Amino acid sequence: MSAYLILFLSLFAAILVMGTAILFLHGYNDDLARAEGDLANLALELQERTEGTFRAIENVLCDVVGRIPEPSLKAGELDAFSASQATKAILVGAAHSLAQIIRIDLINGRGRIVGSSNPHLISDSIYVTDTSYFQTLSTDASLLSYLGEPMTIKTTGKKVLSLARKISDAEGNFLGIIVSTIDLSHLERIYKDHLGTRSLAITLYRRDGIVLSHSPIAQGALGRRFWKPNTPLQRVIAKNNPTLVRDMSRIDEKERLFALHPLANYPAGIAVSRTISELMAGRRLEARLIRFIAYLMDVAIDTASLLGLRHVRTGILRAASESYLSRHDILTKLPNRLLFSEELKRTFLASQRSGSDFALYLLDLNRFKDINDTHGHGAGDEIIRTVSRRLRERLRKSDFIARIGSDEFAIIQRPIKGRQQVIDLAMAMQAAMKFPCTANNAEIEVGISIGVALASSDGKTATELMKSADVALYAAKSDSESSYRLYDPNIKDSRIERRALEGALKTAHENREFELFYQPILDLATNRMWGCEALVRWKHPKKGMISPLEFIPTAEESGLIGPIGDWVLEEACLTAMTWDLPLKVAINLSPVQFRRRDVYASVKKALAISGMPAHRLVLEITESVKLTEEATATLKRLKGLGASISLDDFGTGYASMSYLRSFPFDKIKIDQSFVRGMMDSLDSRAIIKATIGLAKDLKMSTTAEGVETEEQLNALRLAGASQAQGYLIAKPMPREAIADFIANLRKAQQNARDDQFAARAIA
Repeated sequence: MSAYLILFLSLFAAILVMGTAILFLHGYNDDLARAEGDLANLALELQERTEGTFRAIENVLCDVVGRIPEPSLKAGELDAFSASQATKAILVGAAHSLAQIIRIDLINGRGRIVGSSNPHLISDSIYVTDTSYFQTLSTDASLLSYLGEPMTIKTTGKKVLSLARKISDAEGNFLGIIVSTIDLSHLERIYKDHLGTRSLAITLYRRDGIVLSHSPIAQGALGRRFWKPNTPLQRVIAKNNPTLVRDMSRIDEKERLFALHPLANYPAGIAVSRTISELMAGRRLEARLIRFIAYLMDVAIDTASLLGLRHVRTGILRAASESYLSRHDILTKLPNRLLFSEELKRTFLASQRSGSDFALYLLDLNRFKDINDTHGHGAGDEIIRTVSRRLRERLRKSDFIARIGSDEFAIIQRPIKGRQQVIDLAMAMQAAMKFPCTANNAEIEVGISIGVALASSDGKTATELMKSADVALYAAKSDSESSYRLYDPNIKDSRIERRALEGALKTAHENREFELFYQPILDLATNRMWGCEALVRWKHPKKGMISPLEFIPTAEESGLIGPIGDWVLEEACLTAMTWDLPLKVAINLSPVQFRRRDVYASVKKALAISGMPAHRLVLEITESVKLTEEATATLKRLKGLGASISLDDFGTGYASMSYLRSFPFDKIKIDQSFVRGMMDSLDSRAIIKATIGLAKDLKMSTTAEGVETEEQLNALRLAGASQAQGYLIAKPMPREAIADFIANLRKAQQNARDDQFAARAIA
């Protein structure tokens, strides 16, 4: 055989085995990329849930601090306030407002515990000056809150964590600390639910590396640092950015791939990791084949050494040990956010060089969380796969699609020749979702919202283009009449306003800017005042009085509705006890209060603080409060206290009749939209008449809202309504005005009784 033939065969063999190796390596790297994507997504999800847990607890602490009177916010005065029975009741109620709170303590500036929700008496000699949270908050003026080290309570075996918040006077001077003791089992349950693979570990760490919680439970893990000094893990944590890193775990001494995601508002983060050995276990056959290929390459390279191909084997072996950085989503096999970001930058630069145009689409599934909650995460995964397949089918080969979040997709349409082409694709994707998706043998309606930005007009950089598409997506999600929007510079990003409003709301609660107005309710049978509805208003220092329609939705989204709602309950009950007549007071409850708060404990505390009998309290809910077993049980307990339960805005929801069957309400409130139209609309009159008849059959009373004319009032009397409320009777008024209003009513009633007595005496 000639030397040239040997050389040719050697070269052919080298190319063949190198191609085979690359194919194996591509599949191997894809598996690792999917695993990394899963770790990163799980870290993000757990970061959000952990952040929410801490935020809810801190809202409770802020609520307690907000109740401290101004005179008590002085050195020496805090102790007396903290030791009072009224404060004890506040602390006990606050500690019971969230299941994860074990106790709440008030600590003065000298480090002594001066108030506690603990039922046992507090010793004057208990000081906490040696704790890290006291030492840090008392010396660092820039910090407002702090997470302490975890510990185990010897008597109960409970693992706990401290979340402390600073208390300052009007000038910002340190007065003391309020600290909550948190049951770590609450977080452990959240993390345990996500322990899918054998080697998966979830760690809640403080930014200095201290382990605050670890799942699965590892002996001796709590309180120690889970990185060694001068390691990649330590350096990455110090940067405080979401990332992936490969390093040795100090807890089990195994090499792991870590996905890190810091908490946004607390000096802590989530680390989700898997062992490298488990990640590589599924590719052992490929590894053996690669070693065999490397052997063949050695033979081939030695034979073809005259052509200088010896570097090929080195290149192949280097490729086998390259970075594990994620590039694809494991569920849909689509590129993920990292690869998408790179592709967007490349496309943007190519577009600028060629002068061509392209469109960036951001897509978001509507109410995907509800699908997961209702049908399970398995069904949610199937929905994601179906949606990704339908979207891909609408694209050209030149287009690019990626899954960049749990229910978020991004598409680069390239090139484009005008806006109509963009609109056509958006409509085609909307049309693809008109057919239900099938998952778990159920047909599920799935909608998508789309935001689009054009490279030629909506961004000077890839980052700006992404922001423009995001603003358009949010506008589409906020617009009930449009499921897609093209970016327009005139679109206002309402999220900026909402974030500003959320911050202002938090300040408003702390500065006691909220005020209750009271609207009288008339009893139509006796023509006397039956009671009042308490309506919250925001007395903004610059904007004046703000309607609840403007701030309640933001308060609900941010979780601030919990402490605000508790304040409304207590303030309304306290005010009602100052009235000259024992009238009832009606208070609205938000659906969020039922989901995030112990409403029963809040109501009981308000009644205890005010001393008001429960039969004077009416709690109003709407159909947006889902009557789950837990919510129904809570309502029954509230009725057991003696409070009345009213169904507000009856007739405006989608399931009013079935709602009435679910719970024995005491009252139905007829929505003002029917009252206002009753004189001109036969339908409105028929609905009011049917509602009153239904209420009587169910032994419930009725209150008609929005009464503005005598004609409406007389018609309601004839129809048999129990009570009426509206501007004709009286407008909502502040605390002092309603007190005068009730006092005048009492005098008028007394004068009427005196006249009757005199008339009988003369007769």
